[in-house]
Amino acid sequence: MASDFPTQTFYAGNYRHSIDEKNRLTIPSRWRKGEAEEFIMLPDPRGQFLLVMSPEEFTRMTLALENNTSITADQRRVASRHLHAQAQHGGADKQGRLVLPEDQCRQLGLKGEIQLVGGRGRFEIWNVDNWKRSEEADTATYQHVATMIGL
Repeated sequence: MASDFPTQTFYAGNYRHSIDEKNRLTIPSRWRKGEAEEFIMLPDPRGQFLLVMSPEEFTRMTLALENNTSITADQRRVASRHLHAQAQHGGADKQGRLVLPEDQCRQLGLKGEIQLVGGRGRFEIWNVDNWKRSEEADTATYQHVATMIGL
């Protein structure tokens, strides 16, 4: 039986890492394919974290936007423009080192120690203090939803 989800890297867990003075981050070994990888990076629309995904995942997200009929054509056009304007290409070498865009690091307060948070086909890079606040604020919601799905 074919899967509804194509084979892709699955980002699970969270890790504390550091960004060096050149905005380089080493992706956790469990999240790497062992070869050079291309990524699309864009800031979260609320400005809380940097979202990192494969070009294929970005394409899936773009298609979901384009095919969402509950959003007007004008809203789709505006959202697509902003989405693509903020997205930046980046590449990780075989050792998993990814150079983060300077402007996005500055905008999101990503410097020194950061938190990497898995999210299925993508992962998030958080300022540690922002991550702690978000995690605390979201705990009740997670507990409620977990109970609802029988976890």
